[in-house]
Parts: sequence; structure tokens; C-alpha cells
Amino acid sequence: MREITMMRSLLYVPGISERMILKARDSAADGLILDLEDGVAPNQKLEARATVVRTLNEIDFGGKDIFVRINALATEWGLEDARAVVAVGAPGLVVPKCESVEDMTTVAPVLQSRYHQPIGGQSRKLLCLIETPRGVFASRDVAESNELVAGLMFGAADLSRDLGCVLSEDETEVLFARSHVLLAARAAGVAAYDSPHFAIDDLEGLRRMCQAARNLGYDGKTAIHPSHIETINEVFAPTAEQIAEAERVIEAMEAAQAEGLGAIRLDGKMIDQVHLSAAKKVLEKARRF
Repeated sequence: MREITMMRSLLYVPGISERMILKARDSAADGLILDLEDGVAPNQKLEARATVVRTLNEIDFGGKDIFVRINALATEWGLEDARAVVAVGAPGLVVPKCESVEDMTTVAPVLQSRYHQPIGGQSRKLLCLIETPRGVFASRDVAESNELVAGLMFGAADLSRDLGCVLSEDETEVLFARSHVLLAARAAGVAAYDSPHFAIDDLEGLRRMCQAARNLGYDGKTAIHPSHIETINEVFAPTAEQIAEAERVIEAMEAAQAEGLGAIRLDGKMIDQVHLSAAKKVLEKARRF
């Protein structure tokens, strides 16, 4: 049985900047992604790796879920990134441009190394970033390939570039791919995290995109700026109304089951085991946050 960590927000932090890593540590983000890939210029890759290794050795992250986004495995840096950060206790890796089970076959043994002692008592986890056409169609196989895979992440920006499409305000051009990645995650029993909102000052658009992703079924969203965390956390946490409704459903279904009933009418609607299971998930998430 996989251990799936529930996170509403995952904040990308450029691995080249210890100052920004420290600032991110003190943010309200549920998880941090120390970035060695897109957030770092090619001539700074080795310096960024050294900075992340040092911060993992020296900084107490206060119980946050910590991941390192390595460079793509097809590059000269990817596998060495993984080996270097795992050696000092990185509990989680984000693997970009995942396109095949072979990617997991390559990186999972590094994280499974018997010499690896994750920092903060965290368990080992892989998050697979799905951001290419091949990756979208391979996403279920990737998600099911290894027990360390804890979630899929959707990357709209890279995918739109590969597709040659121009993303509109609501990104309807990649709705099929976004839905496909979510379905793959659910089929594999892992979490799903939506791509970041790149317009930093557009908090209204951020909220709209968070709500759309939440309505679709995503568990949380990545962010590229700390100012987005509050909105993301708010949207992806159960509301007081949702919690109250879940409690009513559980109470009503438990009473019905005590009478030998599998389905009942509540507020003019038929509810059954499906609604009971959904209500329990709402309360589980509420307790987490």
C-alpha cells in the first residue's frame, strides 16, 4: 500500500538561491520543490546542485514535505542530480519530462538506496512531471511503475510548447491532457497536482484556475511565487460548508447501515456508499489541514 502525502500547495524554489530557499521554508506552502531544472541557468547547474546539497545538510525545514526537481534524465545532469541530493537525505524527487516506465526504472533505485536516510523522518517519494505528449499517453504506466511514485504533476507550459498551441486564459486547449493525467493518477491510486499559474500578479486568474482544477479533481497545485500559496491553500482545503455536509452524510449513512439500509434519501437526494466514501475523504483532508 502506497503512502500518499496530501498537499494543497507545492512551491518551486530556485536551487541556486539559499536565500530564497530559506524564505520558502517559512512560507505556508505544504511542500517545497528545490529546483535544479528550469529555475537554473545551464551555466549554474553544478553550483545549484551544490547549494541544494548544502541546504539539505544544514537547514531544518520544519516538517514540510521536501522534493528536489532534478534535471531531465536525458541531460548530462539528471542522474547525477538524483545521486547527489539523495546521498544527503533528500526524501523526494520530482522527475521532469517523464515519458516512460524506463525513467522510473532509472531513478527509483537511486531513491531506494539502502544508504539513503531521508531527512526529517520523511518517507521516500517520487513525483512524476507529465509535460510532453508522450508523457501524457504514458502517464498511467508511469504512475503504476513503482511503489515510490506518490503523485503525477501536470505541466501545461512545456506541453503547450510541444503541441504548438497558444494557451488561452482558461487553458481549454490542454483540457484533454489535464484530464488524462488526472485519470491516470486516480487509476494508479496516487495524488495529482496541477501546473502553476505563471501570471504572478493575476490573483483573480489564479483563483479561477485553482477552482477549475479542484472541480476537475486535482488534489493541489504547484506555484512559482509565494504570493500564490494563500489562495491555493484556501481553494484546495475543504470549506466549512463541505465539512458540515460530509459530517451529515456520514451520520445519516451510519444510521442507515445500522438499520440494514445501503442507500437513503437525504435532502431530496439519494446517497449511498459512494457518497459515504467521498464524505470520509473530505474529513480526512480537513483533519490534515
